[in-house]
Amino acid sequence: MSHTVTVTRTTTSTTTSAIILNTGYLKTLPGLLKLAQVIIGAVILFIYIYNLDNTRVNFTSHRPEAFFICIATSFFLGSFLLLLSCIISISTGSISRTPPVVCPCLLRTPE
Repeated sequence: MSHTVTVTRTTTSTTTSAIILNTGYLKTLPGLLKLAQVIIGAVILFIYIYNLDNTRVNFTSHRPEAFFICIATSFFLGSFLLLLSCIISISTGSISRTPPVVCPCLLRTPE
């Protein structure tokens, strides 16, 4: 008794230039906190730039202000780029669904 088996494999590949956005990240707690951080940073920079006196261009005599604007700009750009990378990345969908780690000592009931 001899049998013949024929296997047919069809491979379809498509290419697209569309950018896929992971908007589900903004529905999670880390996504909302990162969005709030970006919004607060933008508001801080807007208020600082709006109140900037155009006659004072030299930051050497105003070192605390120069330090503040450098730190605020750095953290705003860092937060914005992290948020953008999490929204554009497809793999962050699985990262945000990981269960939280709970310390076992918190699960004990007092006697």
